Amino acid sequence: MQLVIGNKNYSSWSLRPWLLLKEFSISFAEIRISLYAGEFQKVIRKYSQAGKVPVLIDSDILVWDSLAICEYISEKYLSGKGWPNDLNIRAQARSCSAEMHSGFITLRNRMPMNCRATQRSVALTPELQAEIQRIDQLWSELRSRYC
Repeated sequence: MQLVIGNKNYSSWSLRPWLLLKEFSISFAEIRISLYAGEFQKVIRKYSQAGKVPVLIDSDILVWDSLAICEYISEKYLSGKGWPNDLNIRAQARSCSAEMHSGFITLRNRMPMNCRATQRSVALTPELQAEIQRIDQLWSELRSRYC
Protein backbone atom coordinates (compact mmCIF):
# COMPACT_ATOMS: atom_id res chain seq x y z
CA MET A 1 0.00 0.00 0.00
CA GLN A 2 1.23 3.50 -0.84
CA LEU A 3 0.08 6.85 0.50
CA VAL A 4 0.86 9.83 -1.72
CA ILE A 5 1.01 12.97 0.40
CA GLY A 6 2.25 16.52 0.48
CA ASN A 7 4.50 17.88 3.19
CA LYS A 8 2.99 16.98 6.59
CA ASN A 9 3.93 20.43 7.88
CA TYR A 10 1.62 22.17 5.40
CA SER A 11 -1.03 19.63 4.42
CA SER A 12 -3.56 18.69 7.09
CA TRP A 13 -5.35 16.65 4.44
CA SER A 14 -2.22 14.53 3.93
CA LEU A 15 -1.67 14.25 7.65
CA ARG A 16 -5.11 12.77 8.41
CA PRO A 17 -4.75 9.34 6.72
CA TRP A 18 -1.05 9.25 7.57
CA LEU A 19 -1.89 9.57 11.28
CA LEU A 20 -4.59 6.88 11.06
CA LEU A 21 -2.23 4.43 9.39
CA LYS A 22 0.53 5.17 11.90
CA GLU A 23 -1.79 5.00 14.93
CA PHE A 24 -2.96 1.52 13.97
CA SER A 25 0.49 0.36 12.77
CA ILE A 26 -0.72 -0.40 9.25
CA SER A 27 2.22 -0.84 6.91
CA PHE A 28 2.45 1.55 3.96
CA ALA A 29 5.01 3.30 1.80
CA GLU A 30 4.96 7.09 1.91
CA ILE A 31 5.37 8.97 -1.35
CA ARG A 32 5.83 12.66 -0.64
CA ILE A 33 5.38 15.30 -3.29
CA SER A 34 6.50 18.85 -2.64
CA LEU A 35 3.37 20.98 -2.62
CA TYR A 36 5.03 24.14 -3.81
CA ALA A 37 7.32 22.73 -6.48
CA GLY A 38 6.61 23.70 -10.06
CA GLU A 39 6.20 20.04 -11.00
CA PHE A 40 3.50 19.28 -8.42
CA GLN A 41 0.58 19.08 -10.87
CA LYS A 42 2.53 16.95 -13.31
CA VAL A 43 3.66 14.53 -10.60
CA ILE A 44 0.34 14.24 -8.73
CA ARG A 45 -1.53 13.48 -11.97
CA LYS A 46 0.53 10.29 -12.23
CA TYR A 47 -1.39 9.11 -9.17
CA SER A 48 -4.79 10.82 -9.43
CA GLN A 49 -6.66 12.94 -11.90
CA ALA A 50 -8.12 14.90 -8.98
CA GLY A 51 -4.78 16.71 -8.85
CA LYS A 52 -4.65 16.83 -5.06
CA VAL A 53 -3.09 14.95 -2.17
CA PRO A 54 -3.59 12.60 -0.45
CA VAL A 55 -4.04 9.53 -2.62
CA LEU A 56 -4.04 5.94 -1.37
CA ILE A 57 -2.96 3.14 -3.69
CA ASP A 58 -3.83 -0.32 -2.41
CA SER A 59 -3.06 -2.89 -5.09
CA ASP A 60 -5.44 -1.96 -7.91
CA ILE A 61 -7.63 0.29 -5.74
CA LEU A 62 -7.14 4.05 -5.89
CA VAL A 63 -8.73 6.22 -3.19
CA TRP A 64 -8.35 9.98 -3.08
CA ASP A 65 -9.52 12.54 -0.53
CA SER A 66 -8.51 12.22 3.11
CA LEU A 67 -11.96 11.38 4.45
CA ALA A 68 -12.56 8.71 1.80
CA ILE A 69 -9.13 7.23 2.51
CA CYS A 70 -9.81 7.07 6.25
CA GLU A 71 -13.19 5.41 5.64
CA TYR A 72 -11.55 2.86 3.34
CA ILE A 73 -8.79 2.09 5.86
CA SER A 74 -11.35 1.73 8.65
CA GLU A 75 -13.46 -0.69 6.60
CA LYS A 76 -10.72 -2.79 5.03
CA TYR A 77 -8.01 -2.90 7.69
CA LEU A 78 -9.71 -2.08 10.98
CA SER A 79 -13.08 -3.86 10.72
CA GLY A 80 -14.73 -0.47 11.20
CA LYS A 81 -12.73 0.34 14.35
CA GLY A 82 -11.58 3.66 12.90
CA TRP A 83 -14.90 4.94 14.23
CA PRO A 84 -16.56 4.48 17.63
CA ASN A 85 -18.65 1.32 18.06
CA ASP A 86 -21.71 3.08 19.45
CA LEU A 87 -24.05 4.27 16.66
CA ASN A 88 -24.85 7.63 18.28
CA ILE A 89 -21.23 8.42 19.10
CA ARG A 90 -20.16 7.27 15.62
CA ALA A 91 -22.73 9.58 14.02
CA GLN A 92 -21.43 12.48 16.10
CA ALA A 93 -17.82 11.64 15.20
CA ARG A 94 -18.68 11.51 11.50
CA SER A 95 -20.54 14.82 11.73
CA CYS A 96 -17.58 16.48 13.44
CA SER A 97 -15.17 15.01 10.91
CA ALA A 98 -17.29 16.22 8.01
CA GLU A 99 -17.56 19.70 9.51
CA MET A 100 -13.79 19.89 9.99
CA HIS A 101 -13.22 18.45 6.51
CA SER A 102 -15.45 20.80 4.54
CA GLY A 103 -15.96 23.82 6.75
CA PHE A 104 -13.95 26.68 8.19
CA ILE A 105 -13.12 28.27 4.84
CA THR A 106 -12.16 31.62 6.37
CA LEU A 107 -9.78 29.90 8.78
CA ARG A 108 -8.19 27.88 5.97
CA ASN A 109 -7.70 30.98 3.83
CA ARG A 110 -6.46 33.30 6.57
CA MET A 111 -4.47 30.80 8.66
CA PRO A 112 -3.18 27.99 6.44
CA MET A 113 -1.50 25.09 8.19
CA ASN A 114 2.16 25.58 8.96
CA CYS A 115 3.30 23.73 12.07
CA ARG A 116 6.64 25.55 12.09
CA ALA A 117 5.29 29.09 11.79
CA THR A 118 6.04 31.40 14.66
CA GLN A 119 4.98 34.93 15.42
CA ARG A 120 2.44 35.11 12.61
CA SER A 121 0.11 38.05 12.88
CA VAL A 122 -3.37 37.56 11.51
CA ALA A 123 -6.15 40.09 11.90
CA LEU A 124 -9.09 38.48 13.67
CA THR A 125 -12.07 39.42 11.55
CA PRO A 126 -15.53 38.63 12.93
CA GLU A 127 -15.81 35.71 10.46
CA LEU A 128 -12.46 34.27 11.52
CA GLN A 129 -13.24 34.72 15.21
CA ALA A 130 -16.58 32.93 14.75
CA GLU A 131 -14.88 29.93 13.11
CA ILE A 132 -12.23 29.76 15.83
CA GLN A 133 -14.95 29.88 18.49
CA ARG A 134 -16.86 27.09 16.73
CA ILE A 135 -13.78 24.85 16.65
CA ASP A 136 -13.08 25.58 20.31
CA GLN A 137 -16.70 24.79 21.20
CA LEU A 138 -16.70 21.58 19.18
CA TRP A 139 -13.41 20.24 20.53
CA SER A 140 -14.12 21.31 24.11
CA GLU A 141 -17.47 19.54 24.07
CA LEU A 142 -15.97 16.35 22.64
CA ARG A 143 -13.04 16.35 25.07
CA SER A 144 -15.29 16.90 28.09
CA ARG A 145 -17.58 14.11 26.95
CA TYR A 146 -15.10 11.46 25.78
CA CYS A 147 -11.63 12.15 27.25
